[in-house]
Amino acid sequence: MKKYTGLYLAVGLVVLLAIIILIFGLFFLNDKDPREVFDTYYLRFPQVSTLTLDDPVKINGVKLGKVEDIHLAGHRVLVVVRIRNDVKIPVGSEIRVQNIGIMGERQIGIILCDSAKNYAPHDTIDGQFDAGIAEALGLAGEIIDSTKILITSVHQVMDSTIANPEFRDKFRVMMNKAESLEDRLAKMLADTDPQIKTSLNNLNTATVKVNALLDTVQTPISGLLSQASGLMQDAGGVISKLDSVTNRLTAITAKLQTKDNTAGILLNDRTLHDDLVKTLHSADSLFQIILHDGLDVNVDIF
Repeated sequence: MKKYTGLYLAVGLVVLLAIIILIFGLFFLNDKDPREVFDTYYLRFPQVSTLTLDDPVKINGVKLGKVEDIHLAGHRVLVVVRIRNDVKIPVGSEIRVQNIGIMGERQIGIILCDSAKNYAPHDTIDGQFDAGIAEALGLAGEIIDSTKILITSVHQVMDSTIANPEFRDKFRVMMNKAESLEDRLAKMLADTDPQIKTSLNNLNTATVKVNALLDTVQTPISGLLSQASGLMQDAGGVISKLDSVTNRLTAITAKLQTKDNTAGILLNDRTLHDDLVKTLHSADSLFQIILHDGLDVNVDIF
Protein backbone atom coordinates (compact mmCIF):
# COMPACT_ATOMS: atom_id res chain seq x y z
CA MET A 1 0.00 0.00 0.00
CA LYS A 2 2.84 2.33 0.85
CA LYS A 3 4.43 1.75 -2.49
CA TYR A 4 1.28 3.16 -4.21
CA THR A 5 1.02 6.20 -1.95
CA GLY A 6 3.81 8.05 -3.73
CA LEU A 7 2.28 7.21 -7.09
CA TYR A 8 -1.11 8.58 -6.04
CA LEU A 9 0.52 11.70 -4.70
CA ALA A 10 2.41 12.24 -7.94
CA VAL A 11 -0.74 11.74 -10.00
CA GLY A 12 -2.66 14.18 -7.80
CA LEU A 13 0.05 16.80 -8.14
CA VAL A 14 0.06 16.37 -11.92
CA VAL A 15 -3.73 16.73 -12.08
CA LEU A 16 -3.66 19.81 -9.83
CA LEU A 17 -0.92 21.36 -11.94
CA ALA A 18 -2.92 20.60 -15.10
CA ILE A 19 -5.98 22.27 -13.62
CA ILE A 20 -3.95 25.34 -12.65
CA ILE A 21 -2.40 25.49 -16.12
CA LEU A 22 -5.86 25.11 -17.68
CA ILE A 23 -7.27 27.92 -15.59
CA PHE A 24 -4.43 30.28 -16.37
CA GLY A 25 -4.59 29.24 -20.02
CA LEU A 26 -8.24 30.17 -20.17
CA PHE A 27 -7.52 33.55 -18.61
CA PHE A 28 -4.62 34.06 -21.00
CA LEU A 29 -6.64 33.13 -24.08
CA ASN A 30 -9.48 35.38 -22.96
CA ASP A 31 -7.13 38.24 -22.08
CA LYS A 32 -8.28 38.10 -18.50
CA ASP A 33 -6.23 38.93 -15.49
CA PRO A 34 -7.66 37.50 -12.27
CA ARG A 35 -6.39 40.52 -10.43
CA GLU A 36 -8.31 42.99 -12.59
CA VAL A 37 -11.79 44.29 -11.70
CA PHE A 38 -14.17 45.48 -14.42
CA ASP A 39 -17.22 47.74 -14.58
CA THR A 40 -20.13 47.14 -16.94
CA TYR A 41 -21.48 49.83 -19.28
CA TYR A 42 -24.30 49.73 -21.83
CA LEU A 43 -23.56 51.36 -25.17
CA ARG A 44 -26.39 52.07 -27.62
CA PHE A 45 -25.74 52.31 -31.40
CA PRO A 46 -27.94 52.65 -34.50
CA GLN A 47 -26.16 49.54 -35.87
CA VAL A 48 -22.97 47.55 -35.20
CA SER A 49 -22.37 45.75 -38.52
CA THR A 50 -19.74 42.99 -37.97
CA LEU A 51 -19.05 43.76 -34.28
CA THR A 52 -18.95 40.48 -32.33
CA LEU A 53 -18.47 39.24 -28.79
CA ASP A 54 -14.99 39.67 -27.24
CA ASP A 55 -14.13 42.47 -29.71
CA PRO A 56 -11.82 44.96 -27.98
CA VAL A 57 -12.85 48.21 -26.33
CA LYS A 58 -10.05 50.74 -26.69
CA ILE A 59 -9.92 54.00 -24.78
CA ASN A 60 -7.77 56.59 -26.55
CA GLY A 61 -6.21 53.68 -28.45
CA VAL A 62 -5.44 51.53 -25.37
CA LYS A 63 -7.26 48.22 -24.95
CA LEU A 64 -8.97 48.38 -21.57
CA GLY A 65 -12.06 46.25 -22.05
CA LYS A 66 -14.07 44.07 -24.39
CA VAL A 67 -17.57 43.39 -25.68
CA GLU A 68 -19.56 41.05 -23.43
CA ASP A 69 -22.96 40.97 -25.14
CA ILE A 70 -24.85 42.35 -28.15
CA HIS A 71 -28.62 42.39 -28.48
CA LEU A 72 -31.39 44.39 -30.11
CA ALA A 73 -33.18 46.94 -27.93
CA GLY A 74 -36.12 48.43 -29.79
CA HIS A 75 -34.89 50.15 -32.96
CA ARG A 76 -31.28 50.28 -31.77
CA VAL A 77 -28.53 47.88 -30.77
CA LEU A 78 -27.42 47.61 -27.15
CA VAL A 79 -23.80 46.55 -26.58
CA VAL A 80 -22.69 45.44 -23.12
CA VAL A 81 -19.01 46.16 -22.48
CA ARG A 82 -16.70 45.51 -19.54
CA ILE A 83 -14.08 48.18 -18.82
CA ARG A 84 -11.45 48.23 -16.10
CA ASN A 85 -12.77 49.93 -12.99
CA ASP A 86 -9.78 52.26 -12.77
CA VAL A 87 -10.90 53.94 -16.00
CA LYS A 88 -13.57 56.65 -15.80
CA ILE A 89 -15.56 57.82 -18.81
CA PRO A 90 -16.34 61.57 -18.69
CA VAL A 91 -19.78 62.69 -19.83
CA GLY A 92 -19.58 63.85 -23.46
CA SER A 93 -16.83 61.43 -24.52
CA GLU A 94 -16.92 60.23 -28.13
CA ILE A 95 -17.93 56.56 -28.49
CA ARG A 96 -17.88 54.84 -31.89
CA VAL A 97 -18.03 51.41 -33.51
CA GLN A 98 -14.83 51.52 -35.61
CA ASN A 99 -13.50 49.47 -38.52
CA ILE A 100 -9.98 48.12 -37.86
CA GLY A 101 -9.26 45.59 -40.62
CA ILE A 102 -9.69 44.87 -44.29
CA MET A 103 -11.87 41.87 -43.45
CA GLY A 104 -14.42 43.96 -41.58
CA GLU A 105 -13.05 43.56 -38.06
CA ARG A 106 -14.56 45.96 -35.56
CA GLN A 107 -13.82 47.50 -32.20
CA ILE A 108 -15.36 50.04 -29.91
CA GLY A 109 -13.27 53.19 -29.66
CA ILE A 110 -13.74 55.72 -26.88
CA ILE A 111 -12.12 59.17 -26.97
CA LEU A 112 -12.22 60.75 -23.52
CA CYS A 113 -13.10 64.42 -23.07
CA ASP A 114 -12.23 66.87 -20.30
CA SER A 115 -15.61 66.92 -18.54
CA ALA A 116 -15.49 66.84 -14.73
CA LYS A 117 -18.61 64.65 -14.56
CA ASN A 118 -18.22 60.90 -15.25
CA TYR A 119 -20.63 58.17 -16.27
CA ALA A 120 -21.45 55.68 -13.55
CA PRO A 121 -21.16 51.91 -14.08
CA HIS A 122 -24.27 50.36 -15.68
CA ASP A 123 -25.16 53.69 -17.33
CA THR A 124 -26.56 53.61 -20.89
CA ILE A 125 -24.50 55.74 -23.27
CA ASP A 126 -25.36 56.63 -26.89
CA GLY A 127 -22.63 56.02 -29.46
CA GLN A 128 -22.08 56.43 -33.20
CA PHE A 129 -21.33 54.02 -36.02
CA ASP A 130 -18.49 54.46 -38.54
CA ALA A 131 -19.02 52.89 -41.94
CA GLY A 132 -16.19 50.61 -43.01
CA ILE A 133 -15.14 48.24 -45.77
CA ALA A 134 -18.14 45.96 -45.29
CA GLU A 135 -20.56 48.87 -45.79
CA ALA A 136 -18.52 50.12 -48.73
CA LEU A 137 -18.63 46.68 -50.37
CA GLY A 138 -22.36 46.46 -49.71
CA LEU A 139 -22.86 49.89 -51.24
CA ALA A 140 -20.66 48.89 -54.17
CA GLY A 141 -22.86 45.82 -54.70
CA GLU A 142 -25.97 48.01 -54.72
CA ILE A 143 -24.29 50.36 -57.20
CA ILE A 144 -23.33 47.43 -59.43
CA ASP A 145 -26.92 46.13 -59.37
CA SER A 146 -28.24 49.62 -60.17
CA THR A 147 -25.67 49.94 -62.96
CA LYS A 148 -26.79 46.65 -64.46
CA ILE A 149 -30.40 47.81 -64.41
CA LEU A 150 -29.36 51.13 -65.98
CA ILE A 151 -27.36 49.38 -68.71
CA THR A 152 -30.33 47.13 -69.46
CA SER A 153 -32.60 50.18 -69.72
CA VAL A 154 -30.10 51.92 -72.02
CA HIS A 155 -29.96 48.83 -74.26
CA GLN A 156 -33.74 48.78 -74.44
CA VAL A 157 -33.84 52.47 -75.33
CA MET A 158 -31.15 52.03 -77.96
CA ASP A 159 -32.91 49.03 -79.46
CA SER A 160 -36.19 50.93 -79.66
CA THR A 161 -34.63 54.12 -81.08
CA ILE A 162 -31.27 54.34 -82.86
CA ALA A 163 -30.97 50.62 -83.53
CA ASN A 164 -34.49 50.49 -84.97
CA PRO A 165 -34.61 51.17 -88.79
CA GLU A 166 -38.13 52.64 -88.56
CA PHE A 167 -36.98 55.12 -85.92
CA ARG A 168 -33.98 56.11 -88.06
CA ASP A 169 -36.24 56.77 -91.07
CA LYS A 170 -38.64 58.85 -88.97
CA PHE A 171 -35.77 60.71 -87.37
CA ARG A 172 -34.26 61.45 -90.79
CA VAL A 173 -37.61 62.82 -92.05
CA MET A 174 -37.94 64.93 -88.90
CA MET A 175 -34.44 66.36 -89.37
CA ASN A 176 -35.19 67.21 -93.02
CA LYS A 177 -38.36 69.03 -91.98
CA ALA A 178 -36.45 70.85 -89.30
CA GLU A 179 -33.82 71.96 -91.82
CA SER A 180 -36.55 73.10 -94.21
CA LEU A 181 -38.23 75.05 -91.42
CA GLU A 182 -34.91 76.63 -90.50
CA ASP A 183 -34.37 77.74 -94.13
CA ARG A 184 -37.87 79.25 -94.29
CA LEU A 185 -37.32 81.11 -91.03
CA ALA A 186 -33.99 82.44 -92.29
CA LYS A 187 -35.64 83.66 -95.52
CA MET A 188 -38.51 85.26 -93.59
CA LEU A 189 -36.06 87.07 -91.35
CA ALA A 190 -34.07 88.25 -94.35
CA ASP A 191 -37.25 89.61 -95.99
CA THR A 192 -38.66 91.30 -92.93
CA ASP A 193 -35.43 92.65 -91.50
CA PRO A 194 -35.30 95.76 -93.79
CA GLN A 195 -38.97 96.50 -93.10
CA ILE A 196 -38.42 96.20 -89.37
CA LYS A 197 -35.42 98.50 -89.57
CA THR A 198 -37.44 101.04 -91.61
CA SER A 199 -40.30 100.90 -89.11
CA LEU A 200 -37.88 101.45 -86.26
CA ASN A 201 -36.31 104.43 -88.05
CA ASN A 202 -39.76 105.91 -88.70
CA LEU A 203 -40.66 105.36 -85.06
CA ASN A 204 -37.50 107.13 -83.96
CA THR A 205 -38.24 110.04 -86.32
CA ALA A 206 -41.82 110.30 -85.06
CA THR A 207 -40.58 110.26 -81.49
CA VAL A 208 -38.19 113.12 -82.23
CA LYS A 209 -40.96 115.15 -83.85
CA VAL A 210 -43.36 114.51 -80.98
CA ASN A 211 -40.71 115.62 -78.52
CA ALA A 212 -40.10 118.79 -80.52
CA LEU A 213 -43.86 119.45 -80.71
CA LEU A 214 -44.17 118.99 -76.95
CA ASP A 215 -41.30 121.42 -76.39
CA THR A 216 -43.02 123.96 -78.68
CA VAL A 217 -46.46 123.82 -77.07
CA GLN A 218 -45.22 123.50 -73.53
CA THR A 219 -45.10 127.30 -72.96
CA PRO A 220 -48.58 128.05 -74.46
CA ILE A 221 -50.11 125.17 -72.55
CA SER A 222 -48.56 126.46 -69.35
CA GLY A 223 -50.00 129.95 -70.06
CA LEU A 224 -53.39 128.45 -70.91
CA LEU A 225 -53.38 126.52 -67.68
CA SER A 226 -52.49 129.65 -65.71
CA GLN A 227 -55.30 131.58 -67.48
CA ALA A 228 -57.71 128.76 -66.77
CA SER A 229 -56.70 128.97 -63.14
CA GLY A 230 -57.44 132.72 -63.16
CA LEU A 231 -60.79 132.10 -64.86
CA MET A 232 -61.65 129.57 -62.21
CA GLN A 233 -60.90 132.16 -59.53
CA ASP A 234 -63.06 134.79 -61.41
CA ALA A 235 -65.79 132.22 -61.82
CA GLY A 236 -65.77 131.78 -58.09
CA GLY A 237 -66.40 135.52 -57.64
CA VAL A 238 -69.19 135.51 -60.24
CA ILE A 239 -70.82 132.53 -58.55
CA SER A 240 -70.70 134.31 -55.20
CA LYS A 241 -72.32 137.39 -56.79
CA LEU A 242 -75.03 135.24 -58.42
CA ASP A 243 -75.69 133.70 -55.04
CA SER A 244 -76.10 137.18 -53.57
CA VAL A 245 -78.54 138.21 -56.34
CA THR A 246 -80.46 134.97 -55.88
CA ASN A 247 -80.74 135.61 -52.16
CA ARG A 248 -82.02 139.14 -52.83
CA LEU A 249 -84.61 137.89 -55.37
CA THR A 250 -85.72 135.28 -52.85
CA ALA A 251 -86.17 138.01 -50.20
CA ILE A 252 -88.14 140.23 -52.64
CA THR A 253 -90.34 137.30 -53.63
CA ALA A 254 -91.03 136.54 -50.00
CA LYS A 255 -91.97 140.15 -49.34
CA LEU A 256 -94.29 140.24 -52.38
CA GLN A 257 -96.02 137.08 -51.15
CA THR A 258 -96.82 138.70 -47.78
CA LYS A 259 -99.62 141.30 -47.15
CA ASP A 260 -97.54 143.53 -44.94
CA ASN A 261 -96.59 145.95 -47.74
CA THR A 262 -98.29 147.81 -50.58
CA ALA A 263 -97.02 145.56 -53.33
CA GLY A 264 -98.12 142.49 -51.40
CA ILE A 265 -101.55 143.95 -50.79
CA LEU A 266 -101.99 144.86 -54.49
CA LEU A 267 -100.86 141.43 -55.62
CA ASN A 268 -102.90 139.45 -53.08
CA ASP A 269 -106.21 141.53 -53.23
CA ARG A 270 -108.39 140.07 -56.04
CA THR A 271 -111.16 142.71 -55.73
CA LEU A 272 -108.69 145.55 -56.06
CA HIS A 273 -107.23 143.82 -59.07
CA ASP A 274 -110.63 143.54 -60.72
CA ASP A 275 -111.46 147.23 -59.95
CA LEU A 276 -108.13 148.30 -61.43
CA VAL A 277 -108.86 146.25 -64.53
CA LYS A 278 -112.33 147.83 -64.86
CA THR A 279 -110.89 151.32 -64.33
CA LEU A 280 -108.26 150.65 -66.99
CA HIS A 281 -111.00 149.51 -69.40
CA SER A 282 -113.06 152.65 -68.64
CA ALA A 283 -110.03 154.89 -69.09
CA ASP A 284 -109.23 153.11 -72.33
CA SER A 285 -112.81 153.68 -73.58
CA LEU A 286 -112.61 157.35 -72.59
CA PHE A 287 -109.33 157.78 -74.44
CA GLN A 288 -110.81 156.13 -77.49
CA ILE A 289 -113.80 158.56 -77.44
CA ILE A 290 -111.52 161.53 -77.01
CA LEU A 291 -109.34 160.38 -79.88
CA HIS A 292 -112.39 159.81 -82.08
CA ASP A 293 -114.64 162.84 -81.22
CA GLY A 294 -112.16 165.29 -79.81
CA LEU A 295 -112.09 166.88 -76.43
CA ASP A 296 -114.93 169.44 -75.84
CA VAL A 297 -114.02 171.58 -72.88
CA ASN A 298 -116.48 174.30 -71.69
CA VAL A 299 -114.98 176.88 -69.42
CA ASP A 300 -117.46 179.03 -67.49
CA ILE A 301 -116.09 182.16 -66.07
CA PHE A 302 -118.07 183.59 -63.23
